[in-house]
Amino acid sequence: MPNTDQYWQGDTPFPDMEIFVGATEFKDLAGLGTFASAGAGLMTLNLSTTQAGNFFANITAALKRTGVYATAALQQQQFGTAASQPGPSLVANTSDPESIRGFPPFTTARLPTLVGPATGPIPKGLQINSVDVIAAIGAVNASLFQIGLTNTNFVNAVAPNVTNLITLGTNGLVATFGAQPSRQNVLVTTPAFSTTADTETILNIKITAGSGGTVNFYGAVVKASFNFQ
Repeated sequence: MPNTDQYWQGDTPFPDMEIFVGATEFKDLAGLGTFASAGAGLMTLNLSTTQAGNFFANITAALKRTGVYATAALQQQQFGTAASQPGPSLVANTSDPESIRGFPPFTTARLPTLVGPATGPIPKGLQINSVDVIAAIGAVNASLFQIGLTNTNFVNAVAPNVTNLITLGTNGLVATFGAQPSRQNVLVTTPAFSTTADTETILNIKITAGSGGTVNFYGAVVKASFNFQ
């Protein structure tokens, strides 16, 4: 490919990213869970009878983008009518010339001929679509099994703003004991790219072992769409 002062951007995200957040990434705020291994390749955070674990993990592998605005030097082929440089910017009424993104058919809410062109950068980075929770519940049913997923945004001298991607609750998780680990998927109700600067993504799993039961927690798998181009 010849040398260029431009850069290439892809409009459509890939939907197949997986981030495995293993047991060792989680901190039990209750201080009850203990790490153990049942053999090679097996690492779990364990709870014994009636213990209530409150597991938190900062998803450090959640790479994000905040959006690239146009500059005269890099995006000469994009047009904005209200700013001194072409392309989308923080100035009102500046846009990307293609106006709409993705695959047709397009809803009327996205047709530039009806509502005007799309403005601002194309959302990129990471969009979490769902989370798999992997745990072995032994002997008897667990008495509590919950998941929560949040984005926390930090601004100077302002209280942190917490947004729920998955509101803490059962969210369809089944707490039934079994001979083998369960892998249960929980959907994000409204998936969206996280583009706000200085945002932390935190996963919270709460499990309480039943009386006479155990829980071996393996971790969770974050399933996401991504666009880093």
